[in-house]
Amino acid sequence: MQSDPVMIEDRARAGLCTPSTEALLEGVLTLGREVHLEMPEPALVRLFLGTLHSLFPARVFAIRVLDPELAEGVRCYVAGGVLRPGLDGAQLTLKASSVHKTRLERAWVERARIRLDVHWDSPFPGITEGFAVPLVASGECHGVLDVGYPPGAACAELDEPVILPIANQLSVALRNQRLHHSTSVLRDYQTKLIEHANALILGVDKSWRITVWNQALCDLTGYTQEAVLGHDVRDILPGDELPALTRQLRAALAGGRADSVEGSLMANYGRRVRTVWNVAAIRGHRGAIEAVVAVGHDQTKLRELQGQIIHAEKLATLGQIAAGVIHELNNPLTSISVYAEYLRGKLADCLSHESSLTVMAEDVEKLRRIGASAQRITKFTRDLMHYARPARDEIEAVQVNHVVLQALSLCEHLFEQSAVRLVQRLGGDLPPVPAVPSQIEQIIVNLITNAVHAMEGAGTVTVRTHRLETGHVTIAVSDTGPGISPETRERIFEPFFTTKADGHGIGLGLSIVRSIVEDHHGSIQVGDAEGGGALFVISLPATAV
Repeated sequence: MQSDPVMIEDRARAGLCTPSTEALLEGVLTLGREVHLEMPEPALVRLFLGTLHSLFPARVFAIRVLDPELAEGVRCYVAGGVLRPGLDGAQLTLKASSVHKTRLERAWVERARIRLDVHWDSPFPGITEGFAVPLVASGECHGVLDVGYPPGAACAELDEPVILPIANQLSVALRNQRLHHSTSVLRDYQTKLIEHANALILGVDKSWRITVWNQALCDLTGYTQEAVLGHDVRDILPGDELPALTRQLRAALAGGRADSVEGSLMANYGRRVRTVWNVAAIRGHRGAIEAVVAVGHDQTKLRELQGQIIHAEKLATLGQIAAGVIHELNNPLTSISVYAEYLRGKLADCLSHESSLTVMAEDVEKLRRIGASAQRITKFTRDLMHYARPARDEIEAVQVNHVVLQALSLCEHLFEQSAVRLVQRLGGDLPPVPAVPSQIEQIIVNLITNAVHAMEGAGTVTVRTHRLETGHVTIAVSDTGPGISPETRERIFEPFFTTKADGHGIGLGLSIVRSIVEDHHGSIQVGDAEGGGALFVISLPATAV
């Protein structure tokens, strides 16, 4: 555009003066001081519009902000004039030459639904002279800055080089504001996700201090976030739970592999809460481990359900041995009745003949048998009541041989009613095992009952205990029955799988056995016994895991 004297006079008459270098520098510095990340978009855009309008009077400025993530597309702001109706939400139109100058990627233009044209798309009614600067930063278009002039007074060739640095500053400010907003939204979303997640989420830094304690943990333990954040995580672990849980956390902090771990937390109302956790390390941008996150679940209800299933299995076992109970009680009660009647008649006869009462040695023996039979009934009923009583889920140091003998006393009727022989080979000097005694007893009763039933009334059941060099204690139950086929062995621990006839089992026994063994951090193996029968070997650690 040629700058002849007449045009220069028209510009001066229109007040289109160009700012001095000092004024322009002061305006840019003012923008740099006042713009900050927390500034919302309307305040940010109006600050730039005000600065531009003060530096370049008699022009009309508009800033159309493009947000490709929103359906409305464009938000419009103006200074020094008015905008055409319907611009908000309208498709943005840019000159193809301007897009080419800014090196805006074609794919981004299509994604943002920007229309290209050879002419400037004026947003001002009645104004056809002006230009637009695409607001591009980091390869993305954040909007457009429009500059309009009065008729016949355009000076784009003078204004554009001066306005361009301010437009670039605005582009960067819009990008930073949008990134900050996205980061804040993501951070708030993550915070809400952690807080409202239906899982226990615990964060621990390298100093073992709690950094994350979500609402689910608050509800479960009764501790508020204010009460635990910043405190050592080991302060809320019961003393006997420290080794296993801290071992996993230490492994994660050291960069090693951390397996899932089950343990208890101390609630503020004095109760232990049973939980299971998956632990993972959190690495910083340099790859160094900065913290550990543990995602857990409350096992309380599951534990209660398992306890109910185990107790139901006990009652089912009691139903199977009901006939044995009758047999076990009938023999001693018959002896008591016969000998008592005999002694009553003899004493009555002596008294009727007025003879002195003489007690023979045989009579003494009969009295001894009466006492022995009564003691036998007392012991059996006591053991039966102990077995049927719901177990308390409390781990204690258990002598395995003692529990084995206790379980065998409950199974005496199985051997007395059949031709099955019992062989005991209990090892000596066994270390105590941390376990729930009644649950170990339940395992042995179940395996012995299965073994006797598998032999159909004839054979040998052998129970062994042994100490391994690894510190584990094994309990082995074998029989001389038909054994277990490979097909059955693959499914033997599945719930409700059974090879027994209808009415003789529901298929939960071995499933519960494996569950109890795994809860005690042990293992169970199935194999072939000598002679072709079945062999079950249970291994339990003699130290807390």
